[in-house]
Amino acid sequence: MKKIISLILVISLVLCSAFAVPNNRNAAATVNLIRNTVITNADLANQMSALGATSDDQALSVLNIMINDEVFLQGAERDGITVTDAQLDALYAQQKSSYESQAGASLTDEQFEQVVINAYGSVDAYKESIKNQYILQTYLLQEKGEELNSRDYTPASADVENFYRRNATNFTQAENVKFAQIYMSKTGDSATDSSKKATMEQIASDIHSGKLTFEAAVNQYTEDEESKADGGVMGWLSSDNTTVRQLWGSNFVDTVLSLPLGTVSDVLESGTGYHIVKVTVHNDARILGIDDRIQPDVDYTVRDYISSYLAQVNMQSAMNEALNEMVEELKSEARIRIIYGN
Repeated sequence: MKKIISLILVISLVLCSAFAVPNNRNAAATVNLIRNTVITNADLANQMSALGATSDDQALSVLNIMINDEVFLQGAERDGITVTDAQLDALYAQQKSSYESQAGASLTDEQFEQVVINAYGSVDAYKESIKNQYILQTYLLQEKGEELNSRDYTPASADVENFYRRNATNFTQAENVKFAQIYMSKTGDSATDSSKKATMEQIASDIHSGKLTFEAAVNQYTEDEESKADGGVMGWLSSDNTTVRQLWGSNFVDTVLSLPLGTVSDVLESGTGYHIVKVTVHNDARILGIDDRIQPDVDYTVRDYISSYLAQVNMQSAMNEALNEMVEELKSEARIRIIYGN
């Protein structure tokens, strides 16, 4: 199985901005591939502070990282890798969209700017960071993409099984049920909501007495049009589903999880409405086996998950190797002088 390398790569480098050229008395190192750039002692001190480095040995390690970054960026510029203002604006917009997706909420431009400032000090510093990251990704793919795409990153079966053996307790499935419901929503008007609740209580009574089947009641009364076509089936409800607990309330979730299989509940009230629920499948919490599904309704097993994860690890390792090769090749072409400590 060959993996196509995405443009979104995670590379373990500390990207540095362009350095001004001060007096060499203040220089920690100089790098010259297409131009002479000075890494100052102040630059080094700032980077050490950011990384929490304190000793002289750590200083040399951080300095070497900064040299690697600078020679790589100069090589990218020499070989035609550039980022236009329009591309940078698009990258910034993508980062905002990604952050909103992770946060589960939309942000104004001003709100996102404040997030960026809190993390990076300024919007300009953040844009410089994502620009350099894009350059790194693009340059690596330009020079090593064919080689990287030709590799097979599929892990051996033994590696997958060993990973599961060492991490089995991390693969757990929370208690969950598959359920169907008859649903009427709250309107916020007390008279209307009282009437709806009374109607639902009568429906529940008719089902319990045998006058009405659950399925017929779904077809006749439920206001959830999406589940109505499937007999009221809502899918799977898990005890650790925080979104549902916030929406419908923990009392509702815990009551549904405790319902006996096949029985029809009384009217249950949630944060959004009134429900009559029937549970058709119940799974207790457990540690998943390697060939168990990650989720009951998803045809994707623990083995599949581990295989995909280890393939990504193998790919990342190959990309790091390729990146190191590129850096060493560029350094061999550059004039580099380390002044710090001399």
